[in-house]
Amino acid sequence: MIEARGFRQAARAAAGRASALLSGVLLAAALLVGMGGAAAAQDGHDHGGGGPRTITVAPRTETRIGNQEVVLAYDRNKLVLFLQRYSDGQPTTGAEIEMTIDFVPVSFEEVVPGTYVASDVMLPAGRSELEMTYKIGDKEGTENMVLILPQAGVQLASARQLTIPQTTASGLVLAGIALAIYAAVTALLALRSRLA
Repeated sequence: MIEARGFRQAARAAAGRASALLSGVLLAAALLVGMGGAAAAQDGHDHGGGGPRTITVAPRTETRIGNQEVVLAYDRNKLVLFLQRYSDGQPTTGAEIEMTIDFVPVSFEEVVPGTYVASDVMLPAGRSELEMTYKIGDKEGTENMVLILPQAGVQLASARQLTIPQTTASGLVLAGIALAIYAAVTALLALRSRLA
C-alpha cells in the first residue's frame, strides 16, 4: 500500500512535469510563430500596423467649367479652391475668382499655382449654396456650388479615424505579459498538485 501511494505521487509529479514541459513547448512555438509575422514586416512594408493613414479633406465639393476642374474645400475658416485643366491636371494660374456667400462677396487669392484661398470665411453647419464668379483667361461666368458642412455634434468618419490613438505597447511586450501570466498559473497548479 505504501509502495502504491509513492508510485501515485511519483506518477503525478512526472505527469505534472510533462504537462508543464509540453505547455512550455507549445507556448514557445506560438511565440515564435507570432514573432515571425512581425519580423516579416521590414522597412517600407507595413502589414496593418501603425502605418500612414489616408487623410480625407472634407467637406468639399467639385464642379467642371468647360475644360477646367474646380474642387472647393472648407477647412478652419478658409475656403481653398483648386483649379486645374480636366484633361491633364495642369494647374490653372492667373484666374480671378470671387464667391458670394450669404450675399457677401469674398475674393480668392492665388497662393501657389492652381490653388486659391479665401480666409476668414464663416460657414454655418448644414447646406451652404455658394455662387462663384470667375474669369479664367478670356472666359467669364458664374457657377453655383453646394457645400454641406456636418452638424456640430456629428463627426466625420475620417476625422474620427485621424484621432484614434496609437498603441504604445508592442506585440512583444504583450507576449511577455501573457507568458508571465501563463508561468504564474502553471506554477500555482504545480504547487497545488504537490500539496495534494
